[in-house]
Amino acid sequence: MKADPFKNNLGYNLRRASTAGMSRLAGQFAALDLRPTEASVLLVIEANPGIRQSEVGRMLDIRSANMAPLIGRLDDRGLIEREPVDGRSHGLSVNASGAETVAAIKTEIESHEALIRNALGDLPEEVFMAVMKRIWKQLEE
Repeated sequence: MKADPFKNNLGYNLRRASTAGMSRLAGQFAALDLRPTEASVLLVIEANPGIRQSEVGRMLDIRSANMAPLIGRLDDRGLIEREPVDGRSHGLSVNASGAETVAAIKTEIESHEALIRNALGDLPEEVFMAVMKRIWKQLEE
């Protein structure tokens, strides 16, 4: 076995855990014919009916140039409704088909979250979340 110079590196292990988790979740969403970003956008829209595309992008840190095609794909699949808000903006909402898809997304996320909780063992979830949020905040500064 080759020596791993990163095995005790916190950032490296955090990235590997994140990559493994996202890869697994992407596989779960692929069964729904969705990318993880599309699933995230649908969840935000479902939680915030009438939200503008630009607000979704800011919330999820998605560049505006990427939002239009992403929303277009969800619209083409018949998962969302667009309603004019002003001259240029549209409010977004999930329709009945989108609501069914959101329910399936939530089921997949619950399964994924259960796996992570199981991996925590005796570590309280609240402690893990607090540490992850602290790392996230500090690294964004």
